[in-house]
Amino acid sequence: MHARIPVSGLCRLARALVATCLLLAQPHARAATTLPPEVGNLLVKHGIPHDAVSLVVQEAASGRDLLSFNAGALRNPASAIKLLTTIAALELLGPAYVWHTNYLLDGTLDSDGRLRGNLVMRGGGDPFLTVDRLWSHVLAIRERGVHHIDGNLIIDNTLFNIPPHDRGAFDGQSERLYNVGPDAALTNFSATRFVIEPMDGRINVFADPPLANLVIDNRIRPQDGKCSSRTAGWGHQFERQDGRIIARFTGVYRPRCGAHSISRSIVSNGEYTYQLFRYLWESMGGTFSGGYRHGATPETARQLVSLPSRPLAENIASINKYSNNVMARQLLLTIGAEWNPDPAADTRASGVAAIGEWLANVGIDTTGMVLDNGSGLSRDGRISAAQMAKLLSVAWHSNWQPEFLASFSLAALDGTMRKRLRKSSLAGRARIKTGLINGVRSMAGYVHAANGRHYSVTMMIDSNKVNYWNGNQVQDAVLEWVYLQN
Repeated sequence: MHARIPVSGLCRLARALVATCLLLAQPHARAATTLPPEVGNLLVKHGIPHDAVSLVVQEAASGRDLLSFNAGALRNPASAIKLLTTIAALELLGPAYVWHTNYLLDGTLDSDGRLRGNLVMRGGGDPFLTVDRLWSHVLAIRERGVHHIDGNLIIDNTLFNIPPHDRGAFDGQSERLYNVGPDAALTNFSATRFVIEPMDGRINVFADPPLANLVIDNRIRPQDGKCSSRTAGWGHQFERQDGRIIARFTGVYRPRCGAHSISRSIVSNGEYTYQLFRYLWESMGGTFSGGYRHGATPETARQLVSLPSRPLAENIASINKYSNNVMARQLLLTIGAEWNPDPAADTRASGVAAIGEWLANVGIDTTGMVLDNGSGLSRDGRISAAQMAKLLSVAWHSNWQPEFLASFSLAALDGTMRKRLRKSSLAGRARIKTGLINGVRSMAGYVHAANGRHYSVTMMIDSNKVNYWNGNQVQDAVLEWVYLQN
């Protein structure tokens, strides 16, 4: 039996159908192809050519272009490319994916807890094996009866088949953390934070975390006066001496400046892992008589414990909010190792191939796109604003959209956007991944506009006239314009 519709209801239905047909017959409003005046004026003010800029703004739900300017130009995205690495990882590995670090005994374990042989650390590529997590690893080993190690720490980082990494190759700043290379047994990003802190009339300097062979030679003197700069008046250098690393700090520091810190990477990934492990081991009362060496796990070694990482969803938040380069590189290599487990295969190339296949499957044209190392710390990376906008659209409709959105820096609240737009209505309403290398300023993400709609925003500037400060001004003007859309 068919339900009857009253005559009055039929009239209302007819009117609704006519209105719907008229709406569908109307063409969509054309996307703007010129920059908003406030944005164009800023570019002129800073001498940035319009042809060095690409900008695409889309309605997130429909994918409709609101503005499209130089959308097809291939540009270096800098760290904005991390969005591709992380959404691909969510799709290919899943948000609950975890890495495992395995510890094995290559020797005999006496009843008194003495290992007569080597301890093997087989890295699983964990991108966030920080000092606190490594401390929990040491505790887990001791809980299983190992208290004294008579041999070496064998670091097996063979999971990733990659060439040796030159930390100084990109810009000559080999001690800077953004230049640390990936490693299947990476710990704490190979980072040491040096803290300068006034206390009781003197200037203290300490390392966090300490390393077993690190010695601080503190020659900084206090100096009275107003704090004009925390970085002026003092300096540091690192040198090796009798098997130790000497961190020498000299000059003057004004107590009114309060505490200040710098983070540096001063030894290779392998040496760092060994020295940090040894420091934590001995801090718990253990003894360690050997050194360390790299190598594959001996066939005679037997499993002691396997320890999981944080899940992938938590790790991508660290990658995108704080633009962690080495974590992004670890993620690309993890995708490669999972996609092609052949030990002889180039792990980075496998990761790039896996992501390329995924992009093709979701309908994104990869013509001209260059992912390189997945972090954006590259002069070779390339993507167009149109390709990035399509990626943001795919991510918006992904099953893992909540995990992906949670990884972005929130304007005025956290990550690389925490100091921006604080006095704006955009505070907390823009989720943005920024990018910066010399001559490149980029951003990509989403804005929850005043009209209640969400828009995706992609902007890339490739010019020797752009820098951090004027790039921020241009980006903020774009975000304000998007927020005020009707």
